[in-house]
Amino acid sequence: MGLLRDVRFSLRILSRNPLFAFAAIAVVTLGIGATTAVFSVVRGVLLERLPYRDAARLVLFRVDAPGYVHQPALTGEEFLAIRARTDLFEDAATAHESPLSLTGPDMERVGAASIGDNFLPLLGVAPAAGRAVSSREDVGSQWIRGVNISYELWQRRWQGDPSLVGRFIEVNNLQMQVVGIMPRDFHLYLGDATGIAPQVDLWAPIADGDFQPTSRGYPVVARLRKDVSMRVAQSAVDTLITELANARPDHYRTGRVHVTLSRLDDDVVRGVKPALAALAAAVGFVMLVACANLTNLLLARASARTRELAVRTAIGASRRQLIQQLAVESLVIGALGAAGGVLLAQWGIDGLLALAPASLPRRENIVMDAPVAAFAIGAAMLASAIFGLVPAWLATRADVVGMLKEDSASSRSASTTRGLLVAGQLALSLVLLVGAGLMARAFVQMRQHPLGFNPSGVATVRVDLPPMHFRKLEDREAFYRAAQDAVRSIPGVDAVAVGLPIPFAGPTMTRRFALGAGEPERITRAVASFPGYAELLGVPLRAGRLFDASDAARRDPAVMVDEHLAALLWPGERAVGKRLLLQPSQPAQRQWADVVGVVGHLQLDDVRRESEPQLWLPYRTMAWDMAVAVRTRRDPAEMAALMKQTIEPLGPGRPVHALRSLESYVAEASADTRFALFVLGVFSLIAVTLTGVGVYGVVAYATARRMREIAVRLALGADAPRIVALVVREGFAWTCAGVVAGLAGALAVSRYLTTLLFNVGERDPLTFLAVVALLAAVALVASALPAIRAVRIDPMLALRSE
Repeated sequence: MGLLRDVRFSLRILSRNPLFAFAAIAVVTLGIGATTAVFSVVRGVLLERLPYRDAARLVLFRVDAPGYVHQPALTGEEFLAIRARTDLFEDAATAHESPLSLTGPDMERVGAASIGDNFLPLLGVAPAAGRAVSSREDVGSQWIRGVNISYELWQRRWQGDPSLVGRFIEVNNLQMQVVGIMPRDFHLYLGDATGIAPQVDLWAPIADGDFQPTSRGYPVVARLRKDVSMRVAQSAVDTLITELANARPDHYRTGRVHVTLSRLDDDVVRGVKPALAALAAAVGFVMLVACANLTNLLLARASARTRELAVRTAIGASRRQLIQQLAVESLVIGALGAAGGVLLAQWGIDGLLALAPASLPRRENIVMDAPVAAFAIGAAMLASAIFGLVPAWLATRADVVGMLKEDSASSRSASTTRGLLVAGQLALSLVLLVGAGLMARAFVQMRQHPLGFNPSGVATVRVDLPPMHFRKLEDREAFYRAAQDAVRSIPGVDAVAVGLPIPFAGPTMTRRFALGAGEPERITRAVASFPGYAELLGVPLRAGRLFDASDAARRDPAVMVDEHLAALLWPGERAVGKRLLLQPSQPAQRQWADVVGVVGHLQLDDVRRESEPQLWLPYRTMAWDMAVAVRTRRDPAEMAALMKQTIEPLGPGRPVHALRSLESYVAEASADTRFALFVLGVFSLIAVTLTGVGVYGVVAYATARRMREIAVRLALGADAPRIVALVVREGFAWTCAGVVAGLAGALAVSRYLTTLLFNVGERDPLTFLAVVALLAAVALVASALPAIRAVRIDPMLALRSE
């Protein structure tokens, strides 16, 4: 009954002071809303375990080798050797992205993967209906005969028809039997480096005999035995790769290979973990600033109620009762703030998902559910209880006579506490602002970094061709030329070209070569193109010429090298006119090529890391499925849709897919930095606003206590600027303390942003100076406003009111 009475009394007190109630509840709402939104993201992406059996023991293998930088790309030989180490691993399996499409009347490109027979059992997953694909049953002499489909595709395309299992559907222009349907909401989390999207709609089998011993590109997952640590397994794999290299030196002639084990759950989030860690730290600072602000509000409120508390003490109220009443008031504020915070968090989650990088894994787990709501309510109540007790304790610790005095020890102690809280807010805000400033500088540097091409106004699509319909190289080449001619007729097309890869879109293409017969074999990144691709991208020509139509009649193919490869192979010499031996270790594909041009270096991947040197090859020497690109004055997204409508009637037999602008690929490459920048910027703005209010409140309160002194000074003829400076001095002292503490914190914290920065030092002096100046200006304005208001009052009126 006593607690209920305190709650009713608290509601009455708050209703009589709407301005204070609104400010306090708004602070809690803001802090809890931001914290809960970020908690939902961190929980869904980082904290929840992968939905696989004993996921903590699943490991992924990454490779550093010539042409490969920490990629999940073992050779078939390495995979089979690792799988044979049953003393280390319970099992090992592979899955890789497959170019599968639903064909027939309604063509559709869907996410697809080819998997070994033991892949799903390794994860502890089984189809919800039917059986898993099997290489023994579902792989024919040449083509796949059976597939699994996802529950989502089953519902969307066939409306959940239970008779679909056992029926045939057309996949890649072939009749394939649906042998099983995967569980609902099952996603494959192997990381974006594998090229496999989490939503896999078609699952195809791959047999052991399909693995190419020296072909590098197989993502492999293994389960560690319970008695084997990561350190022991890593050491054993290092030894295994060394033994393979010694036993098969011809397979490792291009250079040293290192295979690194990483836990699958860590590897899946490796690309977004730095941004999410920065996000969590930032919202933690915002929450602390909000709590400090709430404490200041409650301290100010308690100081204003000193006489009321003294009277209640005089008529018999105990200190415990007073503390309980004040604590209940703060809990009521916390409860109301939690309700608002839950609503704000839902909007925050939607906003964070809209801004988050496309590579953010496990998006489907980021929801406002019961655990997240419980976290919001618990955090609000805990913060209100803890930070409400401080002002309650300070406001009630003096005796009755002391509480009635204007300048009691309790009042002075509360003033000091409020000043310390403001200094803390300034310090936390400075750390946030430094982080946002560093991210802003890094983002500008990334946007200004030379890419080697011009992405503006370029639309791209991928066009795959079925081998059974385009068996001859000449037929494939003719189709791409026909597609190029057809697209050229679309209004608004300024130029069209065919090539691969699309910068920042993949896939990773490499080519082996040697400087001559008997010379060491090398490997480098490759670009395959028809004439015109370099011109369309805006790649500069450094020497010689670009590909042209006359190259089709050459006996020895023409190739181009980028400026980095030219400097590496022929330092100080002219590269044009040199010859390269392509595929020297494969007699059937070995051929000499003439270097006809040197072009600028292309940035193909992460803008923070320099791409490897590149060798440009004509389509005939690297006949992959190509991309068609156009430079246009129209909206690239609209143009990509028109390209699809134009190319598909030509009969490629597969859906045109990956309809994207080149600018969108470039933007995606810096999406994590942009995301961290935006969120840190928003949180910094919130923190600075709260801090400015806190500084204003402290100085205003101190000024109100000194109104008699100020009135006397004015009456005696003191000039207003001197009095303003006197008042501002108190706020300036707390500002200096906060800035010093904030600088120390920023220097310690900024090093954790290193992975998100580019061409900007973690202790960039320009950023630090700009942030200190900005925060000092905010604090100065917030300190000056109460002083200016104070010197404008009538001294006699102020003295009479006292």
